[in-house]
Amino acid sequence: MLRAIRNRLRAIAPPVVFLALTYYFGWNAVHGKSGLEAQHVQQQQLDQANAQYKAAEAERLAWQTKIADLNGQSIQPDMLDEQARQVLNLANPQDMVIDLAPRKAD
Repeated sequence: MLRAIRNRLRAIAPPVVFLALTYYFGWNAVHGKSGLEAQHVQQQQLDQANAQYKAAEAERLAWQTKIADLNGQSIQPDMLDEQARQVLNLANPQDMVIDLAPRKAD
């Protein structure tokens, strides 16, 4: 009887070990440090980083354009003066300013 139990254990042991190893590696392939879930999270982080990079690059290009426009050779002085007055909400003392009353809603 003991011999029969030992023979059955010997017959069952290799498949059980194989199934345990298969489960271990399969679980790590999906949930492990380098598994499918971790790769999905890393891909999302990469997409977010690329979006932030594109936004920063667009802002950098906008600032480069503004800086290039401030160069005395690339912008006309009267246009610079007009933009400065508009931003600062100032007028030239030689300008004629007419204050218009706001329209009333009908």
